[in-house]
Amino acid sequence: MEFEIDQARFLSALALAQTVADKRSNNMPILANVLLRTTKDNRLVCSATDMMISITESIPVEVKTPGALTLGVRSLHNVVRTLPNKPIRVKSAENHWAELSVARSSFKLMGQVHTDFPELPDPKGQKFITIPGHAFTDLIQRTQFSVSTDEARVNLNGVLFECDGATGTMVSTDGHRLTKYSLPLAGPKLDRGIIIPRKGMLEIKRVLDRVQGEVGLAVDGQHIFVQAADLTLSVKLNNVVFPPYEKVIPGEHKRRVTALRDELVDALKRAEVMAPEKTATVRVQLDKGTLHLTADNPDLGVAHQELEIDFEGEPLVAGFNARYLIEVLEAIDAKQVHLDFQGELDPCVVRPVDGVDLLGVVMPMRI
Repeated sequence: MEFEIDQARFLSALALAQTVADKRSNNMPILANVLLRTTKDNRLVCSATDMMISITESIPVEVKTPGALTLGVRSLHNVVRTLPNKPIRVKSAENHWAELSVARSSFKLMGQVHTDFPELPDPKGQKFITIPGHAFTDLIQRTQFSVSTDEARVNLNGVLFECDGATGTMVSTDGHRLTKYSLPLAGPKLDRGIIIPRKGMLEIKRVLDRVQGEVGLAVDGQHIFVQAADLTLSVKLNNVVFPPYEKVIPGEHKRRVTALRDELVDALKRAEVMAPEKTATVRVQLDKGTLHLTADNPDLGVAHQELEIDFEGEPLVAGFNARYLIEVLEAIDAKQVHLDFQGELDPCVVRPVDGVDLLGVVMPMRI
């Protein structure tokens, strides 16, 4: 095997493959590698997987001799990153080694048997629906912050994606807060929602950030596939049941705050500085026309702020995590927001007065 490739293009492909490859796999060291395969039509196919996420990218190169080899993606990326922006010649050697050379620099890298590289999910036969890439990115961007990072809670360690062919919805929760966002999306019609694991949604966003325009989306019983230009990403879905999220969203409210979003975010950020580090608890007191925010930290001091608001209902005092409120408010690009409350032990529902179809549910905390 021998080929010549542009350094910048090679580096870009390896950077993406490096995020997918499993660098900590002791049982299957081959998963820390990238598979490089050249074709007779002057293409280099780069593949990487951790058995949950797989990526394949086809790059135009000058192929001298077709073939395949597999190398540690991290070391290969580090080498290519240091090379000048000139064509790189890559050639296979004996015992699965590879030689890289450019100008007066040359490297020899140890590889593994390329036939040991696992077979990747095949998107052939899948019905791909063309969607705007930025729309799917928007769904991920506005819901990723409330996905649980606890890998033991598999049903919460991902985002629920629902689509009826006209509207796409993503829902995420970590048990303490929930975010739901919908937008018009002529995507695949799904009989039921699918759960895209946290790492998978981040890799999808990483791929979509690299491309402009439309992308192909397909879903089968086990994977979601994303195709963009010469790149294909597959993510294995979490085969678990997402909690019945609609039951968590209060259907009515007894108290409603209408506030300027930017002013509320700024006030919460100031309060968070003084709030207890682990819980970020702030005391929210609602009176007619005024929202009081108090953060009391025995190790630091006390911060108190007042905001002018429109308020409907009886006075209320409750505690909430400032960071949770900030993150959902930052996902809403509206001038004004509603904060709906029932009682002091009930969740707060945050939604825009007008604009995007997004709501956040934040559970209360003891104060």
